[in-house]
Amino acid sequence: MTGLVLLAALVLAVVAERRDWAPSARTALLTGAVLRLALVLLTAGDPAQPYDFAHDFRQTAENILTGHDPVLSIREGGWHFLPLMAYLFAGALRLGELLGVSWGVMGRLVTVTADLVLVPLVGRLAPERRALRRFQYACAPLALMISGIHGQIEPVALAFGVAALLAARRHRPGAAGLLLGLAVTAGSWPVLLAPGVLVALGTARRRLAALVPAVAVPAVFFLTTPLVVGESPRFLTPAAKELLSTRPVVGDWGWTPWFTGGAEALSPALAKAGTVLLVLGLLAAGYVWRRAEPADLTMALLMAFLLVTARFGSQYLVWALPYLIARPTRRAWPAMVAMSLWAAFGYLHMMRLSHDGWVDVHAWWSCSSAVVVLLILWALPWSRRAPASGECGPPRSEDRGGPPLTRSAPGRSDTSTRRAWTPSPRPGPGGIRPRHRA
Repeated sequence: MTGLVLLAALVLAVVAERRDWAPSARTALLTGAVLRLALVLLTAGDPAQPYDFAHDFRQTAENILTGHDPVLSIREGGWHFLPLMAYLFAGALRLGELLGVSWGVMGRLVTVTADLVLVPLVGRLAPERRALRRFQYACAPLALMISGIHGQIEPVALAFGVAALLAARRHRPGAAGLLLGLAVTAGSWPVLLAPGVLVALGTARRRLAALVPAVAVPAVFFLTTPLVVGESPRFLTPAAKELLSTRPVVGDWGWTPWFTGGAEALSPALAKAGTVLLVLGLLAAGYVWRRAEPADLTMALLMAFLLVTARFGSQYLVWALPYLIARPTRRAWPAMVAMSLWAAFGYLHMMRLSHDGWVDVHAWWSCSSAVVVLLILWALPWSRRAPASGECGPPRSEDRGGPPLTRSAPGRSDTSTRRAWTPSPRPGPGGIRPRHRA
């Protein structure tokens, strides 16, 4: 049944593209809510659960409620984030206890709610066909799986991150910095969103004004953890070391399975090489797309991460999704469908396997990710490495993945006629695992 829900969602998203649908915001939100709640209810009672959601996230919530540090009072690598999501999960767990609703439902409602917030934000991020884009995100199978099945923190971080870019576009540095800081507090990876936000602000003064809250918000959340959980401040130092460390787990994605024989492994050597490759890949993407529209720069950085990373969780695949749906290239949909199918195999099949069965299947499943990596590389916004000089109206048809739009249909307001983005010279208006311990 879960597979049928995901298939129906994919069909809706593809048909909407082919027929150029423009559903209202209410219709998009209602559709997204129905699809996500259906997955939550189907998954909550399933004996096969993502290990991190069922154990690590719940234990983190319990640690907050019982006055223990969320980073140090859990298995190694079980929680390595700043405490914003720990507080949200703790609130969901306590509310579920009061209402008699299981953690399987309440924990996922946190991420589903954030994912629904992303629906209108994706529409606002799109340069044209906004009603179509927000509806497609509402139906995106990959987003559905990460929020409704895995219950991962990515939708919360993305909601803050996309909102930060939109605020930066309106030259609101205080709001942009605050939202970016909240995104980083929800999950450390949103530091990759910072270049796009800073570029969109346009001037050094506004960038500095945004950096102050962007740095201050994560610092305040970290430094006030002892006050919230009631532990001694002396635990901040070991907690900081744990936050900055990562387990050298490789072999799940991209190039590393070819060095591990398709097995998941702890390899400091491969992890170190992967870190170097990751830094070089991100620097290269930042240079190539340095003059691109900020959303395209952000998209390129997030997709470059997927191309070269050594450490991987299926939730990483959703990082670039709001940007890719809002501003699709001609080759975006093959990549998005491939990512969805690859992740769906893990969520719908591999979680149900025994340990030995999981190891056997993982050997070829991880290696097959190389095909997805090539499609992601193909889907990068290569022709949008810089905005066209003096270009007006929507992007070219080859970049938005559809036929050219010459006029708005009667009653339609989703086609934008704004100028292409250019930097302003002056101020303007205000991971999948079987059911055993990893």
